[in-house]
Amino acid sequence: MAERCEGPEWRRFTRVLSEYGFASMMGWLRSGLIFTLCREKGRPVGVAPPYWEHDDLVSLAGDTVVRAIGDFRRNALLAGGWDPAGGASLKTYFATACVLAFPNVYRKWSNERSHRDAEHFRLSSVDELADVASPAPDPGDVVVTKLEIKRGLADIPSEYTKSALILSEAGYTLGEVAELLNTTHGVIKGALERHRRNTGRPARGGGDNV
Repeated sequence: MAERCEGPEWRRFTRVLSEYGFASMMGWLRSGLIFTLCREKGRPVGVAPPYWEHDDLVSLAGDTVVRAIGDFRRNALLAGGWDPAGGASLKTYFATACVLAFPNVYRKWSNERSHRDAEHFRLSSVDELADVASPAPDPGDVVVTKLEIKRGLADIPSEYTKSALILSEAGYTLGEVAELLNTTHGVIKGALERHRRNTGRPARGGGDNV
């Protein structure tokens, strides 16, 4: 097995390792011990989040074990890094491989979560502004309007201009838009005019009335 690291025997072996590693990682994640273990190994990765979603625990534990098995195969078995007569048991060696694999897995997960949270916040803001449009909108019109707004705003870098355009598209006057965004009539008018000049498409809306 150590020479080949393939075939049915290897698959059975990795299954045992995976089950052991996954159970260990789930426990370490729930308790926060994994962050202490990483720090003790010279691989600090910060502190645990204030709370975990179960899916996040499963994802982190699984991805860590997959990476650790690859490292274990290369370093411990093929390269001869683990010696049965050299002290550490196979499970102890693999547990250490999981600890060493965790920081990169966690950083990738943390970055992806930050991007998801930012995108969720951005889209939620668009939804909330689109919902302001009418006291009793038709449900079908609401869906179409939201889709059109999101497509139309995708390339506008300024969140402020996006907000003004959403409200203008909803039929609010410039004065009403200014009040909702806590600014002045002139600022809103300037933002919409710049958008019109840049795109050649005037924003629809309730006009210049206040």
